[in-house]
Amino acid sequence: MDKSAALRAATLLRDFTDVGLRIIADFGVERAVGRGTLAFRAGDPSDTLSFIARGTLQLVPRDGGSPLGEVTAGDAVGGLALLVDGEHVLSALAMDDVELVELTKSAFEEMKKTHPRTALKLTLNLAQDLAERLREAKGPLREFLVWQVSKRQPEGR
Repeated sequence: MDKSAALRAATLLRDFTDVGLRIIADFGVERAVGRGTLAFRAGDPSDTLSFIARGTLQLVPRDGGSPLGEVTAGDAVGGLALLVDGEHVLSALAMDDVELVELTKSAFEEMKKTHPRTALKLTLNLAQDLAERLREAKGPLREFLVWQVSKRQPEGR
C-alpha cells in the first residue's frame, strides 16, 4: 500500500502538504482487517488514530444492537485517542477486507518531538473535526456531548 496516497484521500488531512503527509506516513503502520473481523472492540483501550485506506468498517454499539454508521476510504476513526486517554465507545466490524494506516499515540508523541509543526497541525485538525461533529450533533446527543465537555472544565470558570 502507498501510505502517502492513502493519507492524501483522508478528509482529516485535506489541507496537508505532500511533505506533511509523508511525515505522517513514515510514523504510520499498515494494518489489514479481514472481512467479518473486528478492527477494535468497544471497551478496549483506545490509543490509535486509524485512517481507512480501503474497505468499510461498520460501527456497532457496545451491547451489539443496530449499527450506528459506517466509515469508508477517506474517513478516520479514533482521533481523540491521540489527545486523551480512553477506550473505544463503539466496535468496528470489517464489512469487507479493510486496509488501515494507523498512527499510535506513542508514534504521535515521537512525531511531536521530531516534527512539531506536523504534529501541531494534526492536533488542530483533530480539534476542528471534533468541534464540527459537536456542532452537527442533534438533540440529546448534543446535550450529552456538551455536558461531557463542561464537566471537565475546572471549577470557577
